[in-house]
Amino acid sequence: MQPLLKSVVIVLDPLKKYNIPFVGLSLGNHSYQFDIDDSFFDCFEKTEVMEASIKFELLMEKTGSMLVLDFNIWGKVKLVCDRCSDIYWQDINSTDRLYIKFGDSHYEQTEQIIVISQNETHFDVSQYAYEFIHLNLPARRMHPGGTRKADNCDPEVLRKLDELKVTTDTQGKPITGVKDQWEALRTLKKN
Repeated sequence: MQPLLKSVVIVLDPLKKYNIPFVGLSLGNHSYQFDIDDSFFDCFEKTEVMEASIKFELLMEKTGSMLVLDFNIWGKVKLVCDRCSDIYWQDINSTDRLYIKFGDSHYEQTEQIIVISQNETHFDVSQYAYEFIHLNLPARRMHPGGTRKADNCDPEVLRKLDELKVTTDTQGKPITGVKDQWEALRTLKKN
């Protein structure tokens, strides 16, 4: 009879390094530096970032009654262009602040003030870094640089979009430029 072999799987948590210990630290300022790459974003389900090369500096001021966390994040992320669906690198630069107060339970007092239990010994900053990065992504994602859309977008996709552009309305009449933003609504009201 052969002995049973047990396999041991060690799962390394890539976010473990973002769990910052604060108990036992002296009062005053403390600094932490991190490199954020794709493995960071792989830990989150609904990320829009495809690849990343980001520097993250966390400055923590410990006082007798709270922690003040300053997030300095800069680098670049890979996104999908809204215009041509091609992939491009987007520069990001973010500075944000969180206040951590101590109380009886864990809750968000405001967007910038977090209350944690007095029994806590660590504070995980990974979710906040993730959110600050995403909040600093542009609302409209397009290749940077150039004043004309053809400067950086895929010319074949732009050519195809021009071919598919709608030039007539549902009644076959040519579409002309809208004089103001309410013009289309006024025509609906008359009909």
